[in-house]
Amino acid sequence: MKRSTPLDRNIGQKVKYYRVKRGLTQKDLAARLQTCGCDITETMVGHIETGYRSASVFEIDKLAEVLKVDYNALFAQDEETP
Repeated sequence: MKRSTPLDRNIGQKVKYYRVKRGLTQKDLAARLQTCGCDITETMVGHIETGYRSASVFEIDKLAEVLKVDYNALFAQDEETP
């Protein structure tokens, strides 16, 4: 059984969806994360959203907190497409 990774679960796309839904820019999101003790820059947010960089469990937890979504909303596995 192959375990999925954050990249396989499209966490970056979900982060972008919820960020845009909340009316935040990447810079706004990075600033809010930094005030919560998560040292992520605007560039790093962009890299997470595009899948160029994966997010740690700590970062995913802080993203969920700042975006005001359930942790599972970001980490849930996407439905497989046929």
